[in-house]
Amino acid sequence: MIFERRRENRSTTRLRPGKLITETGRFLCDCAVIERSPTGARVRAFAPVDDTLPEELFLFDEVEAFKWRARIIWAKGAELGLELASSSLPVDDAERHRIAGRFYAVGN
Repeated sequence: MIFERRRENRSTTRLRPGKLITETGRFLCDCAVIERSPTGARVRAFAPVDDTLPEELFLFDEVEAFKWRARIIWAKGAELGLELASSSLPVDDAERHRIAGRFYAVGN
């Protein structure tokens, strides 16, 4: 018997592109959002995540141009389980361009 700890069912997102960023907007790494619900997400990070990520950060969805305040609940290899600690926050065009820009990770 499998014990499910999630409060809500997650939906598969077909590897939606995203980014993990700090509270100040600094780039941490690119990721793929594998599953998401209103209160959580499972992502696959495209960078080493052993000791490099803070416990609290933002998840940015490049397709929807929203971000969520998030907390890392678990990590297994490159996959992370995130608790979404806020509802979706809109990202204006200037911030979206800065975050999703082609060279975002350079110099930020």
